[in-house]
Amino acid sequence: MKVRELMNKQVITGSPNTALPEIWKLIFKKHIHGLPIVDKQGKLLGIVSEEDLLTKLFPDYADVIPDFAAGEEIDEDLKEKFDKLKKLTAEKVMNRRVVYTLPESNIMRALSRMIVRKIRQLPVVDEEGKLLGMISKGDIFDGLFKNNVKKLIHRIRRKK
Repeated sequence: MKVRELMNKQVITGSPNTALPEIWKLIFKKHIHGLPIVDKQGKLLGIVSEEDLLTKLFPDYADVIPDFAAGEEIDEDLKEKFDKLKKLTAEKVMNRRVVYTLPESNIMRALSRMIVRKIRQLPVVDEEGKLLGMISKGDIFDGLFKNNVKKLIHRIRRKK
């Protein structure tokens, strides 16, 4: 099965000039894990993930989160940090070293890339780097499950 068969073609994107508050809003309101950043021609330039936002807000969040979970107060002034971050754009925070896949790639190859890189989704681009869609682990698992259930039902019906 190929990536093109399971990828989501309805992708929400941002531009290099998209402000950080708009990126937060899109990621959290649309329940997406990352926002692909594209140029005017649709070429993928980078991606801003939930992780990127957290590391901008809490540069040492991996150290802070356990303290917070244990009930300790975080004494940093979040409002001050938010005010500084509001001025940033996608261009300043996006990850430019994007792991991506091609539409003709095998879904298991795409899945193994996500697992090895510890990421939830991959942008799907053409040979020129134009964003065509996104594929997630969930898309692949759904596709595999539905495909195998259909085969199982077909086998059961043939045996009757």
